[in-house]
Amino acid sequence: MDNEQLRLIYSNLIAGKLPCGSASPVKVVMHQAQAILGTNRLHIHVVERAGFLYYFALESRFLSSVENFVLPFADALPDAPGHQGDGVYLLRLNGFSVAMILERGSLSVLCNDTEVLNDYLLGFDLPQHRVEQLVGQPLRSIPQAILGVSERVGRAVFWGALSTLALSLTVFIAVQVLQVYTVARDEGQTNARAIESDLNATIGKLNVQQPLARQISRVQRVSATVIRSGGWIERYSLKGENQESFELVLPSWVSQDYLDSLGRDVVTDLRDTEGLLTVRKTEKGKKKS
Repeated sequence: MDNEQLRLIYSNLIAGKLPCGSASPVKVVMHQAQAILGTNRLHIHVVERAGFLYYFALESRFLSSVENFVLPFADALPDAPGHQGDGVYLLRLNGFSVAMILERGSLSVLCNDTEVLNDYLLGFDLPQHRVEQLVGQPLRSIPQAILGVSERVGRAVFWGALSTLALSLTVFIAVQVLQVYTVARDEGQTNARAIESDLNATIGKLNVQQPLARQISRVQRVSATVIRSGGWIERYSLKGENQESFELVLPSWVSQDYLDSLGRDVVTDLRDTEGLLTVRKTEKGKKKS
């Protein structure tokens, strides 16, 4: 990666600190960065620390021709390996420098010619710490970042349903499904299609027609579709075998096969300003409120 590419990236990088509420951290940062940068095509890095979100965000176009970019300042955030308390974390490159300033919990990033930035930093009564470009954390695109959240939500929904219904299911089913997740985790498997296939194959091999097995299959189908598309689950409910309702948020680019996999009677709503698609299904006989 040449010097001009790095300068373009750091000149357009934003950073900040936000309170952490009940909403998804990725969604909170996405809306904040979108308001500042005026686009939903973003790459971000976000971490939660002591009730706050520390984030970096960049328009995706600045990384379109860049491979293996890592952000060294990510390793200097609170509780990260390179964190040394409040201070100026300084990256010196050829002809320009970048500074991440942590002061009483606030976070900001500055980029300018080395001499200009050095003069500006004289006004800060903070220690300086050098960082290196070769180490750090990658910025992830919004769909990739959402995927990390939706994987956790999908697993929580799946295992929540499993634990609720476990008293009426054989232990064998629970053990087999658990093994699929354990193997995927231990091998570092992140391909959602592969996870979906493994779970479908496992449930198919069980060859049971108990109502509970069909319920588990329904939950797995929805969560796997959400994970595969890089969306998230707002709510999910399953009563008996057929009374299923949910509200999902998927990227607007999803094709019809994603929607078909969710079954009939789904209603979609395109949120143009966010590039997202809301997909709803209500219980039979009930109207959407």
